[in-house]
Amino acid sequence: MLAKKILAGVFAALILLKLLFLLISPGKWMGLAAVFLGHHAVLWAVYLALIVIVGYYIFSSLDLIDIALVMFFTSLVVGITLIPYSASLLKVGGEIAAGGLGRQWLPALIWGALGVAVLYRLFSSQKQK
Repeated sequence: MLAKKILAGVFAALILLKLLFLLISPGKWMGLAAVFLGHHAVLWAVYLALIVIVGYYIFSSLDLIDIALVMFFTSLVVGITLIPYSASLLKVGGEIAAGGLGRQWLPALIWGALGVAVLYRLFSSQKQK
């Protein structure tokens, strides 16, 4: 439980730090983001490690249906955040579609596995009742 609280606290602090940084100095925030995005291998390693750590705590303590609902809510918040940038996103989406799943195989695999697992959980629990 302590580890979950620590992870949640780090998440909350990072959100507030990012918002504060964007309010005070958006240019510096973008400069910092550019520095991080310049290190693809390090970012992959950090993200994969965090996915494993956070995923362990989530999947070991929450019901898969609850996880799906939280992810749905988060996707909606991200979606509403990105609506003002729809023209730029269409260009990026075009690049992604043109490249296929070559560079997106791991996220596609994770999303696909989550989708299959949630549907399996939904339909298997209905049969048990």
